[in-house]
Amino acid sequence: MIALAQRGFRVFASGRTLAGVEHLRGPAIEPIEIDVADDASIQRGVARVFNATGRIDLLVNNAGFAIFGAIEDLDRAALRRQFEVNVFGAMAVCRAVLPTMRRQRGGCIVNVSSVAGRFSAPLIGAYCASKFALEALSDALRGEARPFGIRVVIVEPGATSTRFQERAVVESAEVTARKDSVYADVYRSAFVNYTTPMLGASAEDVGRRITKVAKKRRPAARVRVKWYDTVAIGFTRILPRFVLDYVVTQWIGLDQLRPSS
Repeated sequence: MIALAQRGFRVFASGRTLAGVEHLRGPAIEPIEIDVADDASIQRGVARVFNATGRIDLLVNNAGFAIFGAIEDLDRAALRRQFEVNVFGAMAVCRAVLPTMRRQRGGCIVNVSSVAGRFSAPLIGAYCASKFALEALSDALRGEARPFGIRVVIVEPGATSTRFQERAVVESAEVTARKDSVYADVYRSAFVNYTTPMLGASAEDVGRRITKVAKKRRPAARVRVKWYDTVAIGFTRILPRFVLDYVVTQWIGLDQLRPSS
């Protein structure tokens, strides 16, 4: 948000509560309240932006969180909660701004996905599935919106140093605290590995990347933040799946669950 404001954009920074984004207020940044799980809240927020500016040139869908847990331990409610924000919410905001951008004959939609939108790993299947879905819908939307001059871009950050990991731990507490789970012994070590990456971008890095995308007339369909994100995705396309499965299960400690002979 700050990077966009510094490059001349008038920014409306949205959050589930106004208090949660009030710290971003500045000369070119106005905090507004939008709950992406509430269609009425989305419509109110989009209407406020349009009434204040008369147009909407850029939408950045960055709302999202992760639920950790084995597929066996995730019930319908947990899966729905994951998709409600990461997929359904993002698409609802897209639908809300598309009529305005279509009338303008232009605009840019940036959907923030993840490297996890290209490669799924154990114990974060719900999050990966939501990002895969977001990418599929974004690809379809890109073709649908193109005749009206609307660009749709997927930004795929790798590990990023934000409060994302802290929220994931809170959102996953009910699942990972289950003592009856066969995965209980590996949850702690696995999540330490997942949430303390050796390499990672900052929120500012992601913001600067999005700003560059927004300024381009013909941006790429998919954009990564760091060079090693591209390398990581490349490896997932080259290496056989059984090799990737072995490496990941060893790294997060799942191999210790193998029954002894």
